[in-house]
Amino acid sequence: MNRFVGKLFLRCDIETLTGLHIGGTKDSVEIGGLDNPVIKTIDGKPYIPASSLKGKIRCLLERKDGVQQSGEKGNPCGCGNCEICQLFGAHSDKNKTITRLCFRDAFLNYKKYIDLVKSLNFLDEEEIPLTEEKMENIIDRLKGTAKHPRPMERVPAGATFTTKIILNFYEGDDIERLIRKLWEGLRLLEDDYLGGSGTRGYGEVAFRNLEFSLKTRTDYEGNNQAQPIFEEAFATLQDADLKIDELCTEAEKALLAVGGH
Repeated sequence: MNRFVGKLFLRCDIETLTGLHIGGTKDSVEIGGLDNPVIKTIDGKPYIPASSLKGKIRCLLERKDGVQQSGEKGNPCGCGNCEICQLFGAHSDKNKTITRLCFRDAFLNYKKYIDLVKSLNFLDEEEIPLTEEKMENIIDRLKGTAKHPRPMERVPAGATFTTKIILNFYEGDDIERLIRKLWEGLRLLEDDYLGGSGTRGYGEVAFRNLEFSLKTRTDYEGNNQAQPIFEEAFATLQDADLKIDELCTEAEKALLAVGGH
């Protein structure tokens, strides 16, 4: 096994630009209750599971690159050699690889959300809902009228969730290519959707306040402090795009110094 050399950390916010629906489960069925609730934490706040982020970004990258599917039709790639398998792990028992990407659950910035809603409609904090209800219908092709209405719970546009993405590197890794492949996934997600019902307007998101830092193998042996790569956070992914070359250069410089190549 190739030796570990370091980690690149991306801490950022995910802002909902349209209503977001990532399905949860109902503990009990209530008359008139929502059939399609969003996933929530134990204290009732909506959040974005790491698995939703990871799965969507991987799917978008595989569709873009046209990678080989493993096993049943529609499965993720299992070749074990492509950059996607190196980042996300191979979907195969025969071609196992080290999974280099780690995603954290994205939790609601509750204070920012409450302040936003209060500024819009002057509600008191205890009156502010954390989700909204949207009715979905099927259009009768003969009558032109809606039928079979069903309520969908969504996180409203404007909510912000904070998360962290960690990219691990090992000796022999092509550092720049792995960073750029992850970057492609972030770009693709902004132009697609997260969660369900994306073709009906749900799930448009944007990455905000992007901060990059790095820990090498020797940092874990020393003060265990991540070293910032840039002095300030980038307000948007498009702002960070302008520094992607510098990001790759700085990461390579630090990791090569401890054995990466």
